[in-house]
Amino acid sequence: MNINLITDAKYHNLALMKISTWQKANGHTVHLNGVGQFDMTIGSWLFDWSIKQPCDLEGGPGIDPKIKLPDCLNSFKPDYDLFPIDYSLGYTWAYCPRKCPFCIVPLQHNPKEHHSIWEFHDSRFKKICLLNNNTFSDPQWRETFEEIWEADLAVRDENGYDLRFMDNEKVDALHKTKWATPLHFAWDQMKDEAEIIRGLKLLSKYHLRSTSNGIYVLIGFNTTRKEDIYRCQIINDYGLTPYPMPYVKSRENMVFKRFINLHYYRQYKTIEQAWKNYKKGNNFEYPH
Repeated sequence: MNINLITDAKYHNLALMKISTWQKANGHTVHLNGVGQFDMTIGSWLFDWSIKQPCDLEGGPGIDPKIKLPDCLNSFKPDYDLFPIDYSLGYTWAYCPRKCPFCIVPLQHNPKEHHSIWEFHDSRFKKICLLNNNTFSDPQWRETFEEIWEADLAVRDENGYDLRFMDNEKVDALHKTKWATPLHFAWDQMKDEAEIIRGLKLLSKYHLRSTSNGIYVLIGFNTTRKEDIYRCQIINDYGLTPYPMPYVKSRENMVFKRFINLHYYRQYKTIEQAWKNYKKGNNFEYPH
């Protein structure tokens, strides 16, 4: 059979990579985002807003976050020839204990199961991409890092690390690890202030500023602009860079995001003063 796998994923799609392995093992020819006539088309969609082509079978969070691959397919190693990537890809721990109302992960069925990197790592690669939703919530998180260190791998960080779980041992592990991409952290809600600040202090103590891409700041969900400015100021005070992430892409949220990303505030003593002057200079009358 001639099988076409289609997706809106820009870099990789783990589900399709495992399906490809299974289909090839059964003697079928597999294409990715092919054009023409095929015996079967299987789609895996990451985003609900993407334009979807007709498929014989389809799934993914862009269709229904509760849809999962059958267990028999999950046991397959990904087909690393399907996408032009130079890293291994998979989960050592998919579960996340947080029930954030803005996140799709709580809608998914992610069991509390630890996996070795060797269930999906291909030794021809010197990089590995962990898709874990919350690595440090795994009781066996250190085993993951030890396997990575032993294999001398660099890590692609896509989902980030939970500052609320940080302690000296975890930050030391991050510091010891080689990173193929900048580290990611986030401060999403004001209710987590004490835990987030404790995590920021540890990042500063272990001098992770030089390897961190900054701290994502969720805006437009359940915080005021004053609270957004406050979080950005705290992050800046610890020598890190805030990156606003609008939950709702309203004009005022996008303007605030642009204001922070331009680092305009670095000309002033406080971000609050910079924001007032920025609005005044651009004739904005957005909330404080």
